[in-house]
Amino acid sequence: MNLQDKVQFWENGAKEDFEFAEKLLKDKNYLWSLFIIQLSLEKALKARVLEKTKKESPKIHDLVRLSLIAGLHTTKEQKREMEIVTGFNIEARYTDYKQGLKQKATFNYAKRYFNKSKEYLKWFLKKN
Repeated sequence: MNLQDKVQFWENGAKEDFEFAEKLLKDKNYLWSLFIIQLSLEKALKARVLEKTKKESPKIHDLVRLSLIAGLHTTKEQKREMEIVTGFNIEARYTDYKQGLKQKATFNYAKRYFNKSKEYLKWFLKKN
C-alpha cells in the first residue's frame, strides 16, 4: 500500500466505526458506543499523522498526543474533551474500569460525547 492508500484506509475505518457507534447508540448500547467513538477518532487522527509525518502512527490510543503529532492546534477545552474520550478506550475494555463507565454511560452522556465527537471527526478528516 502506498501512503495515500494507507491514509484512505484509516479514514474509511474512522467513518465506518462512527456509523457503527451511532447504531450502538440507537440500540442503547452506550458503553460500546463510547468505545467505538474513541476508535473512530483515533483512526482519523492516525490518518492525519501519516499524512504529516509520512510514517506510521505510534501504536497509542491517546487522542491528545496523536493530535499533537498530527500538528493540530487544540484549545485547553478540546484537549480536556479528547482526554475524556481517550478514557473510553480503557474504561470499556478493562473490567476494573468498566463498571465506572457503565454507570456514567447514560443516553444523555453518550449522546453528548457522540455529538462532540462528530464535530471532531469532521475536523480530523478535513484535509490540510
